[in-house]
Amino acid sequence: MLDELKESVFGGVSATWDKDVFSGGPKCQSHLPLYMKLSENVVVALYMMFLYAWTFRTLTRVTDSTVEKMRKRDETSASKKFVLAAFCLVFGMQLAYKVISKRLIFLLNPCHALSIAQIYLLAARPNKYSLATLRVSVHTLFAAMAALLFPVTKSIILNGEVPLYWVQHLFLLCIPAYIIYVWGPSSVENLWDYSWVRVGIIVFGHYHHHFLSPLSELTLVNLNFMLCPAPADPVGGIYYRAFMIVSMTLCFVLIGKLYTVLVKCFLRTPLTIVEKAKTIKED
Repeated sequence: MLDELKESVFGGVSATWDKDVFSGGPKCQSHLPLYMKLSENVVVALYMMFLYAWTFRTLTRVTDSTVEKMRKRDETSASKKFVLAAFCLVFGMQLAYKVISKRLIFLLNPCHALSIAQIYLLAARPNKYSLATLRVSVHTLFAAMAALLFPVTKSIILNGEVPLYWVQHLFLLCIPAYIIYVWGPSSVENLWDYSWVRVGIIVFGHYHHHFLSPLSELTLVNLNFMLCPAPADPVGGIYYRAFMIVSMTLCFVLIGKLYTVLVKCFLRTPLTIVEKAKTIKED
């Protein structure tokens, strides 16, 4: 029974190890020496502990009155269910492809995990949990951007799967902007508030180094390139994961804030028009 489960979850990946070393296997696993993997995990754990101590004393939270205003805005949105249905269809097709190709384990990659978080945002009403999810997910969008700028489609083998790859990642970039539009600009933190950036780094760091990395070692599947670097990785070598930690921190600081600023700038005029229309209607 265990063999059947393994075959269903990652049997389609292990069958390609001889042709595609970047998908995993013993050769990919041996790319980094054991001492490097252990030392990196320890350093990341210490880094996360430092961020914990720094962040949760200064974490900004939304007031109940602001959440109530967001709920009123959410109730008037007629298109939210349509967007939810469309994205569920896209993600459902991804799930079907993974089942057919016996690569279900790849649903644990960050962009698929982010897809589940965004489905939750589209289905949920504004509350402290959905707002926390939105603020963290905005700062993880660099993963979707990287997937579009440096696409890894060699392991995608079924007809129609490549176009679906692009559609899914474009959805990932657009949905947070749509949620900010529906809930209002106060659904994300201010420009100079970096407490939620640090929360995102904590979540992403733990997910990669203390979940994906051990699971990759156990299954020999190269989940989000935790065993060996991607073909397009500019660093490669044995220090590519150390570089990833540094670049991840910079991307969290820069890209998430830039995305928020751009969304607020582009939505400022439409939001103002909507607010004025509501005021006139109430009068």
